[in-house]
Amino acid sequence: MKKTWILAFFLGVMGFAFAHPQEEQPILYYSDDCDIKILPNAGPRIRGDWNFFLTADFIYWTVRQDGMFYAVSGVGAGASGSVHDVDWSWDPGFKVGAGFNLPHDGWDIVAEYTWIHSDAGNTTSQQAAQSNLVPYWIINQSVALLTRAHANWDVHYNNLTLDLGRNAYMSQYMKLRLFAGLHAAWIDQDYKAEYNLVNTDVHRLELNQDFWGVGLRAGLNNTFQFTKNFSFFGDLALSLIWGQFDLDRKERITVNNVTTTVVDTGVKPHTTEPVANIEAGFRYDVWFGQDRFHFMLQAGWEHVLWILHNQMIKNLGEPDHSGDLLLQGVTIKARLDF
Repeated sequence: MKKTWILAFFLGVMGFAFAHPQEEQPILYYSDDCDIKILPNAGPRIRGDWNFFLTADFIYWTVRQDGMFYAVSGVGAGASGSVHDVDWSWDPGFKVGAGFNLPHDGWDIVAEYTWIHSDAGNTTSQQAAQSNLVPYWIINQSVALLTRAHANWDVHYNNLTLDLGRNAYMSQYMKLRLFAGLHAAWIDQDYKAEYNLVNTDVHRLELNQDFWGVGLRAGLNNTFQFTKNFSFFGDLALSLIWGQFDLDRKERITVNNVTTTVVDTGVKPHTTEPVANIEAGFRYDVWFGQDRFHFMLQAGWEHVLWILHNQMIKNLGEPDHSGDLLLQGVTIKARLDF
């Protein structure tokens, strides 16, 4: 009898498990005729057929790179000093962009170009008799006491992005735009150091680092709406760029007014560059002309980090000069939809 009940229970469970439900089959792909709920399009959009928009940014950034030390003082018994770096500057630049709100599902496509040029330099000197100053870069395998050390760094930064995204309301007061696209850049750097030795010899170093690359990027733009017009925004983008460095190193020594080139070399390696971009600030939006035009003005603080971008050629025995390239500062953006 007990076995009969066990068999009946087992058959009942199996029948329930393999019974065909009466509900509809799941929808694997949502076609245009499906009636579903989606996150509302957060635009911004205007009343009209075109929905193009233009952007223009004024940036005031400082551009800095690890590993740009050029001299060390305080070398020797009883001496004290410091490691000497270039004095970083703040410089103006710009961004320009153009976009289009696509008629399909609230998507948008945006292209933006960024340009800034910056340089930094510094000089330190000591009396020959009391010198405890040595070069941070080793020229012709020589580490000698100096009376003067000077360095100058120059960088031209060009950056281009193309993104496809969709801005949607997550709640009544929160918008989220997810995007993905392409990222291209070309960054040219020149670094020069000059050392006057206590014996009056002069050592000069010229380093050149040019980079170009293209890759993929993705990220999000988050907006917290206070009112119809005012909001707080936070943006994040991550990129992986495949590119090529063009690296050159030249060393020259001047002795008794005769200059000799002792090193002239170069290399062109390929590598992948990771890039992180983050920005946060406040935004003002307004619609006018019977909602046929939209204008936005925002101000924020922006960081752009190129991880381990300093690949300048090092000499044998030199300290490690590798490091990150960092751009940061104030970004003021204006946008017009028409």
